[in-house]
Amino acid sequence: MDSTVVKAFSLLEILAQSDQPLGVTDLAGRLGLGKSNVHRLLQTLIALDYVQKTDGAGYIATLRMWEFGSRIVSRIVLRDVAQPTMRRLSTLTKEAVHLSQYEHGEVIYLDKIESKEPVRAYTQLGGRAPAYCTATGKIMMAYLPETEIRQVYDSVEKCTPNTVTDVETFLAQCSEARLRRYALNTGEWRSDVIGLASPIADRSGAVVSAIGISAPASRLGAGEIERYAPELVSAGRDISLQLGCTADLWDRLGAMQ
Repeated sequence: MDSTVVKAFSLLEILAQSDQPLGVTDLAGRLGLGKSNVHRLLQTLIALDYVQKTDGAGYIATLRMWEFGSRIVSRIVLRDVAQPTMRRLSTLTKEAVHLSQYEHGEVIYLDKIESKEPVRAYTQLGGRAPAYCTATGKIMMAYLPETEIRQVYDSVEKCTPNTVTDVETFLAQCSEARLRRYALNTGEWRSDVIGLASPIADRSGAVVSAIGISAPASRLGAGEIERYAPELVSAGRDISLQLGCTADLWDRLGAMQ
């Protein structure tokens, strides 16, 4: 166990539990450390935005821990809410069903129900993939500001011959995806995998996640997987309503241009 990491977390826990700012002397006494050691730890935590120095000589914990904690809690709530709908979609399509979130140009697979077919489209729970070439990533990116999409496209890579590397083409696809409330992946990340995804919105109407299905291209073509679009969009709507999104806000997702 790394003693420096233990000391840093112990210091952070003390600050988080304190109702008032604490000085170096007080922290050193509580931790049983020298003042110089505590000062170094504080400077590191300040640089990482976990600690803030007050106007006086004291230090307080920032909201950074709360930000990470609330994100983890929201993911747990989202998975719990989405599971019944995911199971219904899995039974209907017999294909893999994913629940994803967007983060800095990538999708994170939060939950998954495997296909019962002997040949499957492989994705790893907790894994990441480029958002611009996966169905769940594309539908979430469709609701990002154009400036952010262009930033992502500053560093795109051609994963397969089908990957869309031209930002203007991608923006046009985003417009169509918003209108339909679903996005299609035609082997853009892996040539042998296709996918379809619909957005999930929260109580403010913001897109916070996506639900999608994926299948081997050898079993389903783009036209064949698209026949599940109505059920998939309905699944996205059902989860959104359970998260507090109103029917009116959901309808607006299809009108955003």
